[in-house]
Amino acid sequence: MSCLQRSLALVLILGLASGAAAQDTLPLQIDIDNAAFAYNGEESLLELYLAFEANSLSYHRDPAGFRAELPVDLAILKATLPGLPGPAGDVVWADSVSLSFVIPDTTGLSAGQHFVHQVRTSVPPGEYQMQVMIPADPSVHRPQLVLRRDVQVPDFSNTALVGLSDLTLATSIERSTDRGSKFYKNGLLIRPNANQLYGAGLSRLYYYAEAYNLDRIGKDEYTLFAYIAEANLPQPLPDLQRRMRRPTRSPDVLVGQFDLSKLPSGSYFLRLALLNEANEALAEQSRKFFVYNPGVERAAPVAVEASFEMSPYATMPAEEVDKAFKHIDIIATEQERSRYSKIQDLDERRRFLMDFWLRRDPNTTTPINEFQEEIYQRIQYANDRYTTGRTEGWDTDRGHAIIKYGTPTSVEPHLFDRGFAPYEIWQYNNIPGEGQAIFVFADLDGFGLFELIHSTVTGERKLANWQEEIRRN
Repeated sequence: MSCLQRSLALVLILGLASGAAAQDTLPLQIDIDNAAFAYNGEESLLELYLAFEANSLSYHRDPAGFRAELPVDLAILKATLPGLPGPAGDVVWADSVSLSFVIPDTTGLSAGQHFVHQVRTSVPPGEYQMQVMIPADPSVHRPQLVLRRDVQVPDFSNTALVGLSDLTLATSIERSTDRGSKFYKNGLLIRPNANQLYGAGLSRLYYYAEAYNLDRIGKDEYTLFAYIAEANLPQPLPDLQRRMRRPTRSPDVLVGQFDLSKLPSGSYFLRLALLNEANEALAEQSRKFFVYNPGVERAAPVAVEASFEMSPYATMPAEEVDKAFKHIDIIATEQERSRYSKIQDLDERRRFLMDFWLRRDPNTTTPINEFQEEIYQRIQYANDRYTTGRTEGWDTDRGHAIIKYGTPTSVEPHLFDRGFAPYEIWQYNNIPGEGQAIFVFADLDGFGLFELIHSTVTGERKLANWQEEIRRN
């Protein structure tokens, strides 16, 4: 019997808002998530998180009240990343279980209530796909449901480098001695939040992470810098950042919380950085999450009226403004894209550009905007390396990746592989909210313009059979 089958203790998290009663006809709603941690020299520990919306389950009467039963098939499949033994799609781990959820009464169910389950396994570092399958059940008019999630499992085996695990976002973390609980770890009960949604009714974000090899810094203490930032903005939000001095034990368990009740609705990042005495980052990690606070209004954009007339933006030619808008489109938020797409007046477009960069300035006391400088250095880097014919390097797929994510940790060129179009595999050690990631670019037409055909980053193009795409007969 597997560890998943030995424990069917599920936690009912009372959630975000009261409302509709239970309805058997609702489509089954499931959220899935994962996090990876150090395990041994050959494998990493992978935690899988599942959240079932209570309102979307079908219940029948039971001596204990009302019971919902749900069969679940779980699998971890190999992806197509070269270096993993065996073909893509091979199952490296699988389990099946019939989950059981008991509640005293269905009339009190409301939107936002979830049953949460967690399972742990260990796998070698690499790229995988997590698959969750719920079989069809005609008796309750439920069709088969299959969910998939790309999973990048980091390699924590290098003991010479300071490292950080993935971040677990949780609805609660509390001290406990209940080692029999599925949520127990290192003296804590950690209830994961698989949908990464916070806000009304669930305003406090808890996080868990592990730091490794801190003894390598040769000091008795280090600094943990934890903060919340808006998506696509580098600087911490003023009231949501903390610096903590900690002893250099290894591993070190990192636990904390932030009150998000005053944040307006939107996308955000939780970021952790381990800093040395010189305030240099030894390791960094981040996770994206979402806030829904309908009662909180977003602050007005940064005012730039006072300095606009004296700024270079005030006299920027129209063609330069147009090009600058194409540059910022690569890193802008959806809200910003929506705003500037409606601006027709040239002066207003200039003002928008100034505001866009001011909001991202990490240090307004210096004469330059370090973030803007970094982005334009990336643009120049892309132009120097990837310009082909009439296409400037920044406007290629590889250029976009450089601008958004910086230079890759490593590039694996495959320019002359027999039977394949020229291609490159870019690897990143830590993309904010994603962790380790890969990009695959290929010259499919033979004209030297490498296009993105696959990435493990959320929102980028994914192609499970990308190796077939580049195969040449």
